Amino acid sequence: MFYRIRQFVQAFFPLIYPDELLWARQILPPRANSLFLKQSKAEQRHALTVAQNLLPYQTALSSSEYQDLITAALLHDCGKSLVKVRLWQRVFIVLMQQMPGSIWTFLQKGPSLIAAPLNMAEHHAHWGSSLAQTIGLNSIICNLIHEHHTPTTKLGQLLYKTDNEH
Repeated sequence: MFYRIRQFVQAFFPLIYPDELLWARQILPPRANSLFLKQSKAEQRHALTVAQNLLPYQTALSSSEYQDLITAALLHDCGKSLVKVRLWQRVFIVLMQQMPGSIWTFLQKGPSLIAAPLNMAEHHAHWGSSLAQTIGLNSIICNLIHEHHTPTTKLGQLLYKTDNEH
């Protein structure tokens, strides 16, 4: 419960420091940094928090694995940038995650104020992976973005775990 309250406050008042943006820019290739900056401030804050919480894994991974993981963490929700979703719609999505899938599917066919954010929540990982592929990121990063809700790899499981903590 407190996790969701903290998440709401951070979404409403996303605080990003200039040194955090500099850190992301140093990690990401230029086109990937542009993709990062297209995300909402709340998504940028979330991505930075997830990436920063992956820092302790640097010593346990090869340098290429770590670079791929951090890049994917900074971009894992970039597919959400394709749909403008208001804060109340984000709250609605979180509440809907507790409902049976049949209700979700029914509402996806309804008015766009409800259907668009539900479709975004369902498809953003695929969209983000496509965006990453379009700008030339490697297949490992694209796969990590695509599977960040349904991990099949060791790196995917690290991203999933950290994403769900924040």
